[in-house]
Amino acid sequence: MWIKGDLHVHSRCCKDGSLPVAEIVERSREYCDFLAISGHCRYPEFFRAEQQYAEVLEARKKYDIPIFNTGEVEFPVPRHVIFITTPGNREFELLQALVPCFCRRNKVEGLGAAMEELAFVEKEWGDKVFMIFNHPNAPDVATEDLLAIARSPVFKVLACVDRRERRAPQTWDAGGAWDELLMRGHRISARCGSDFHRHFADGGDDQYPGEFVQDCLEVAENSYDEIFKAYVTGRFFCQAGNVLSSPVFTFSGENRLRIELNFQCEMERIDLISDGRIIESFNDLSEKFCVDIPVPKGRYYRVRGVGKMQKRKYEEGSFEPLFLLNPLYS
Repeated sequence: MWIKGDLHVHSRCCKDGSLPVAEIVERSREYCDFLAISGHCRYPEFFRAEQQYAEVLEARKKYDIPIFNTGEVEFPVPRHVIFITTPGNREFELLQALVPCFCRRNKVEGLGAAMEELAFVEKEWGDKVFMIFNHPNAPDVATEDLLAIARSPVFKVLACVDRRERRAPQTWDAGGAWDELLMRGHRISARCGSDFHRHFADGGDDQYPGEFVQDCLEVAENSYDEIFKAYVTGRFFCQAGNVLSSPVFTFSGENRLRIELNFQCEMERIDLISDGRIIESFNDLSEKFCVDIPVPKGRYYRVRGVGKMQKRKYEEGSFEPLFLLNPLYS
């Protein structure tokens, strides 16, 4: 089964959030099957971590969907990151341990400190936690630093798109940093996130979690463990603008790929990428797309696609829908 969700959501427990956790879940249930509430650890004085956790626990009693508790951490290498673990794995203690010891706001900086933090998490939380790099281009992390960080089994996911269609060339572009990681054998996936703070209807400039961008996971059931496994293994795709549903992307034989896509909007182009370059593009697209094609031998294959420009839902102007399928490995 396929489920949709969002791991980058801020509540009123942050300085710049707006809604209590229960109200976020209530308003997002139309779009999401799971959520993570992600406090702003960058300003501990403005992040009410205990209140957020209490609200998450209450929301779990009321709503029958997985709700992860996490927070954005100022990583020693300049980037916001979130660590995801399941409720039974000391979820609250994870943030309590990381923020005082490894927050960049406390002058803990540099690649060495980043590797120390990842080693600490791996030692204390084992294989029950993974890390996501949030925020495209805020800022880009040097590829050589990414290659070092990717040696940690904790680092699993890079952001591609977040609020207002901000797109990360490092992740999106053929031959970018993500491709470099994949070519070096690091199995890193790509995701989207709303970075929700305040909705357009409430005077903000965000859409509800899952309303515009989603991670779409293939799972046996909608549970914490299945969601965790899907992210760690890359068994998901991400999209902005509700582009497609239930894709098939698999090897159909030796050096052959089968791609089946059911589009929910008008599409412009699909690119098949391997080893940092586009090996096939498709421009004559219909509502149902299916190919079974031979491909050159490569270390991995990934698919990206863009749709025709669409009108924005809450404001003037237009946007370009897009999706990314996570890699297949040869």
